Amino acid sequence: MVRVWEDALSEQDRLVIDKAGYGKRGAVSWNSRQLGQRPGIIVIDMQRLTVGRNVPILEAIEEYPTAMGEIAWHALSHISRLISLARQTRAPIFYTRVIPRNRTPEDPAVQIVPELAPQPDDIVIDKFFASAFYATPLLSHLIRQRVDTVIIVGNTTSGCVRATAIDAQQFGFGVLIPEECVFDRIELSHKASLLDLWMKYATVLPVAEVETYLQHVGRLLEVEPGT
Repeated sequence: MVRVWEDALSEQDRLVIDKAGYGKRGAVSWNSRQLGQRPGIIVIDMQRLTVGRNVPILEAIEEYPTAMGEIAWHALSHISRLISLARQTRAPIFYTRVIPRNRTPEDPAVQIVPELAPQPDDIVIDKFFASAFYATPLLSHLIRQRVDTVIIVGNTTSGCVRATAIDAQQFGFGVLIPEECVFDRIELSHKASLLDLWMKYATVLPVAEVETYLQHVGRLLEVEPGT
């Protein structure tokens, strides 16, 4: 499997990753590749001000400087399918919205894009910093719903996705990142952050393999007593 970051690695980088065992084990010190059987989806900041119009990013930022245009829309199509599968398998879905200091929660720019509109049973959490866990009730919601693994999608790979993934791992959750479902305005930041997450904090897989995992745990939930 060719990884998105591989073309950015030097030969020494490749040798270090191989000899230290990161490709097989991740961070052994804290078992960074663990996955459980009760996943929840965390959809990070898929808002109008970060997604923008489906145009090249240099056009998208004319409306919102934080918008990523077609970069975001490419990921959005994968995220939408993954969310639909999560609903079928009864995995809980959590959305975050970042509220910039110069905007209010009612501002049209901070709303989740209609293509990923939350449903009544979903939980929407407003945040003011990068991590979805910082100064929010997300941890309580995950514990209440007995989630043991978080599947993180959205943006940006180097910012809110990375911060949320690290916090989730440190709180004891398995962390799974579908490669095609996260994105960043800077390609180098995207590649370097995914590499870093894969090496030390998360399982990073193609979205098709994440869908297979969801289907498997969904079948387990169907036969679990009391569900």
